Amino acid sequence: MSIYQHHETTGESDGATTRAVTTDAVRSVVLPIYGEYPPLWMELTERILHAGWDEVVLSVDAPDEATEKALARFSAEPRVVVSRSEDRRGKGGALVHGLEATTGDVVGFVDADGAVTVDELECVYGLVESGDADVCIGSRGYSGRRRKRQSLLRRAFAFGYGVLARRATGVPVYDFQCGVKACSREAWEAVADDLTERGFAFDTELLARLHHAGFHVREVSIEWTDPGDSSVSVLRDVPRMFAALRRIHRTVSEVSYRDGQSQRLRVALVSAYPPGTGHLAEYGEALADSFGSRENVDLTVLGQRSEFAPSVEHHGDYVVRRLWARDSLSGTFALLRELLSGEYDVVHFNVHMTYFGTKNRYRFFGLALPTLLSRLSDARVVATLHDLLEVVEDEVIEEEVGVVQALGAVFATQVLLLCDATTVTSEAYLDVVRSRYKAREVHHVPHGTFERAHSTTPTFDPPLRVLVFGHLGPTKDVETVVQAIELVQAGLPDAEVWVAGDSHPGYPGYREGLEKQFSKTPGVRFTGYVEDYELDAIWTDATMLVMPYLTCTGVSGVYQLAKSYGLPVVAFDVDGIRTSTVETGGDAAFVTPGDPRALAAEISGLWHDRERLAALARHNAEASAEWTISDTADQLLDIFAGEETGRRSAGDVLDRLPAEPCAIPGCGGTLERHRFKGDEAVVCSACGVPAVRVWGEV
Repeated sequence: MSIYQHHETTGESDGATTRAVTTDAVRSVVLPIYGEYPPLWMELTERILHAGWDEVVLSVDAPDEATEKALARFSAEPRVVVSRSEDRRGKGGALVHGLEATTGDVVGFVDADGAVTVDELECVYGLVESGDADVCIGSRGYSGRRRKRQSLLRRAFAFGYGVLARRATGVPVYDFQCGVKACSREAWEAVADDLTERGFAFDTELLARLHHAGFHVREVSIEWTDPGDSSVSVLRDVPRMFAALRRIHRTVSEVSYRDGQSQRLRVALVSAYPPGTGHLAEYGEALADSFGSRENVDLTVLGQRSEFAPSVEHHGDYVVRRLWARDSLSGTFALLRELLSGEYDVVHFNVHMTYFGTKNRYRFFGLALPTLLSRLSDARVVATLHDLLEVVEDEVIEEEVGVVQALGAVFATQVLLLCDATTVTSEAYLDVVRSRYKAREVHHVPHGTFERAHSTTPTFDPPLRVLVFGHLGPTKDVETVVQAIELVQAGLPDAEVWVAGDSHPGYPGYREGLEKQFSKTPGVRFTGYVEDYELDAIWTDATMLVMPYLTCTGVSGVYQLAKSYGLPVVAFDVDGIRTSTVETGGDAAFVTPGDPRALAAEISGLWHDRERLAALARHNAEASAEWTISDTADQLLDIFAGEETGRRSAGDVLDRLPAEPCAIPGCGGTLERHRFKGDEAVVCSACGVPAVRVWGEV
């Protein structure tokens, strides 16, 4: 706890600080004031004080008569400190002197123009106070929904500056210039003496030094109202902006703040993510949680835009940016721009064949992104492919896909496999890839189970409740399940089937059609989409899971959930189902597809044979602990670092040229082809001397 005493110091251009009385300070906030309309910053100051804040520092440059009168209003307020300069110190200078005058455990600043409310300021400070971040900054978002009344020109300027600043500093944030920031006193004191920018670029240098000092910087979406009186001039300030970014880029890495601190791996995870629906979103969130929990990983999730979630959001130890859209070439290019402008060491695409859209052209461009990025970027690009067309039965391809579309899917798969490394979730898929495609580097990384209730198994109390889970469409035979339950009800009148999930994105309205069809069938319940907080109740109340799949294209995430909850499984015995389920661990009972009598007999048989029912549940519960998503994340991190093959994200050994000896006399080494930051070089394996260095191919 910091304690400050009554004192007054005088100074010239470096400012004078005035305090009132002794008090304790936990939160300190600085308001930089230069020419602002006094009622604006007076009202903001009063609101902050009314909210119970401990210390407000008014850092005033060149005050006029109206400003002096306004300052006098707070002369008797013990929580207000005034840092005054008769000269113009610049925003950065005013903030440095203002922050030096603070005494709180959490310090920061907010623009004095009233663009940010006290509630939003509370949100930013709260994340530092809770220990979730060392540094927290506001983000106005680029969707425009939280930037009230801001002009298109100012949005474009802010966006362009953000892209350049990320490139120059390596700080993985969007909005460098939003006028609300907070940090711990430890963080401020670690970098304060090294700050040199006193103008527009002060915020950027502060964030760069804090980030490179190893402090955890988080960005939170806030609501911001444009006051409409910006003094930024494109002709005057853009050249200054470029010059400042060059200075920051050149100097920020020269200072070592924390001895022995290892560099964090900057990972971008391109994946579906809530509030997106479906298994890939749930899996993406679980994978992100696992990556984010590692101290050596700095994770950014790049997901789809959503009207139900902010463009920038923080979850635990990672940030989520929602910046692109399905079925949109502009959305795909927005994702590519971010990946090229962001300072990422690794980009991981967590995708399936239809991830980027419902139309083939959008799917193809999306699946080509990993390979394109691997050619344009210094980052190591790794793709996890969850499904393959080759495991779909020929009859289904002819009926549901079509020959031309199938050929396009094969070609898109081949393009994707040319990125730096690819992982598949099944050993059978690994065999397919190696036998039918050309892949630069491919690995089997198991899907992993969700870390939920590994050691528990159901109690199997009545009533018998069958669960069908996941997206609904014509490849999931709900009709046969309902018919089977009607047969089961002849002996077990209270038997139920719960159909949990919404329509597949490719088949809008499909759930509603089923619900209408079976609205009067006893014991049939449709839950709609299941939120994450509802999962435990749905799964723990079920007796068994039925998987009425007519085709399988990848490892089943629903089956992995069943293992996580220790639930028995009955599945249609279609081509590929065992690869999708039991070959990943665990057990299941299999029945003839589309046969309600066979399914009813299996369900009833298991219900009456509790020993066998319990054995299926036990096998799945035991299998769930054998390989979790945390284990998957561990193996992926090894692949990110190149440890599975000895390759690294920079300086990769592409191949060796044993017939070419080194030309250096007495060396005796052989030449190897390496890739360095987008170009290639032939380098001696022994002495390291380059033989040839050209762009593209050697």
